[in-house]
Amino acid sequence: MQTEMSFLIDSNVVIAAEPFNGQLEELQPVVSTFLRIAGEHGHKVYVHPATLDDFKETADRVHREQNLAAYAKYPALHEVTVPQHVLEVFPTPRSPNDDRDSRILAALDIGAVHFLVTNDSKLRQRAARLGHESRVLRPDDAAAQLATWHPGAPPPPPSVEAVKTYELDARQPIFESLRDTYADFDGWIAKVKTESASRRAWVVRAADGRYEALAIVKMRDTHPVTVGKDAIKLSTFKVADFAAGRRLGELLLKAVLRWAAEEPGRPSELFVESTHERLLDFLPEFGFTMVGAKDATHLDEQAWVKVLDPPAGADLDGLAHHIAYGPPAIRAGQPIFVIPIIPKWYEDLFPDAEVFGPSGAIPLPGTDPEPRAHGNAIRKAYLCRSQTKSIPEGSTLLFYRSQGGRTGDGGVVAAGVAEMSHKSTDPIETIELSFKRTVYSEEDVADLHQDGTGVLTILFRHDRFIVPPWPREVLVAHKVVTTWPQSITRVRDQEGIAWVEHQLNAWP
Repeated sequence: MQTEMSFLIDSNVVIAAEPFNGQLEELQPVVSTFLRIAGEHGHKVYVHPATLDDFKETADRVHREQNLAAYAKYPALHEVTVPQHVLEVFPTPRSPNDDRDSRILAALDIGAVHFLVTNDSKLRQRAARLGHESRVLRPDDAAAQLATWHPGAPPPPPSVEAVKTYELDARQPIFESLRDTYADFDGWIAKVKTESASRRAWVVRAADGRYEALAIVKMRDTHPVTVGKDAIKLSTFKVADFAAGRRLGELLLKAVLRWAAEEPGRPSELFVESTHERLLDFLPEFGFTMVGAKDATHLDEQAWVKVLDPPAGADLDGLAHHIAYGPPAIRAGQPIFVIPIIPKWYEDLFPDAEVFGPSGAIPLPGTDPEPRAHGNAIRKAYLCRSQTKSIPEGSTLLFYRSQGGRTGDGGVVAAGVAEMSHKSTDPIETIELSFKRTVYSEEDVADLHQDGTGVLTILFRHDRFIVPPWPREVLVAHKVVTTWPQSITRVRDQEGIAWVEHQLNAWP
């Protein structure tokens, strides 16, 4: 199956592809990668007349002429009437820029293209309000996902390494922007290193040793809002520009929250203070709430708080509970499904797994396909040819890794919380729903859809690994299943449900 996909790029993406006066835009490398892969594999990249109108307003004449020339390199979509429901996601009265954005969203909404590629956070948020969150990509997401869709030799998955703060190498390029943030960077990093007993740090390293991502936590600091209360401070949380688009932010956040879930005596809330637009766009997706400016002298720096322990009487539904307080956080009373997954897909979806089966076996090099880095995200997609028609939002998902030729290695190895599901015989529908978070290649999706078979797409959030895993004999003994699961199976026995919820410490 050769699937031709179409992408609509907006003004900031067109500009990023074209150096002006010898100056490269920050997004230029990922935009060039995206355009190159799209061209190599026959995907269509379009612009919209709204972008032409935007470029006509460029103040500098030379820059305006270059932007118009850049626009002319791409085929343009035709205008469509902007429907009322699209206009409703914009403020009243609309600005000229809002009017242009509404025309772009109308093209996406009507299905003129499969995906919109933009670095405009407001445009992405408005597309999400229209129900198109899965079809809007940042440029780095688009480049990374197309690389996954058309794999050559997939890179090995990144891994998070916990380090002592005194081991941090302040000469690393990732610290360069922090030098601009801190008036006395050398004093700050020296303090971080000497306070290793009260701080924690995690890094992701590239093959050449460079830090691709970095997180530093101060285990106890003054709460940004509540007087006299302590909170954990996520003081540094950064992904290097050269590593953008690989979900390393989610990978790091998983490590921080996994540490917090197991740290005795820690405060019940975690906070971040930042002005970084990408981070502020990221935080609400994982349960952080903006509580105000850092202080009266830093009105542009926002403080965001995440509650780690549900307060007494917390009564959110399954998905909302997980987002607000996890991962890990499971709500009792939700449907529970056991989902069998073969070793290949388990290792692709969960490359940061601590063990691969109840025996603790780790595959020998070369015995299984190379896992893909996008499996490191919290938000994932699983595709299968199941007879099950749908999985309700908020359901607890238990991923049962099949034996894969290793006797006795079948067992539940990971848990998740369902966001949504959809079954379709149309590969385009499957692609549009799962592409933004998929580890599946074009060939994988074609195989799943062979002979017109319906494919169930499950969008879910990774909650935790089950360590040690629950082997089949234990599941049978506690009435979770009656035998090894060969297809998606709902847990219906009340004794089995109670056992699973107890093991996961589900909130009542």
